[in-house]
Amino acid sequence: MGKYSFTGPIESIDKIKDRSGVFAIVCKVDTEYFLIDVVESSKLRTKIGDQGKKDCWIKSCKGKLLIFVHYTTFSTQQKRIQVEQELRELFQPPCKTEKIALTDHLSTLQNSL
Repeated sequence: MGKYSFTGPIESIDKIKDRSGVFAIVCKVDTEYFLIDVVESSKLRTKIGDQGKKDCWIKSCKGKLLIFVHYTTFSTQQKRIQVEQELRELFQPPCKTEKIALTDHLSTLQNSL
């Protein structure tokens, strides 16, 4: 994605390591993929599970939600933020700036994945 290598598609957060990196929420419709959101974190699996924008992801996807990850074990938070911002500027995902109160929709997201 962009100039970065991502692992995926991943259908379950259980398959994601709780390591630092950047994750991308992608919607697959037929054979096409659409970027929905990009987020950086020091603990990817935890961040995806606690993410407050799940409603936006679900609302923005008329297909299947998938996760792609770019692990950055040796990068700083500043570098992860740079990757996140670069990809947001390049792809303009619909959930990039939407602020939604944290609610527990993990089961809804997992059922959608």
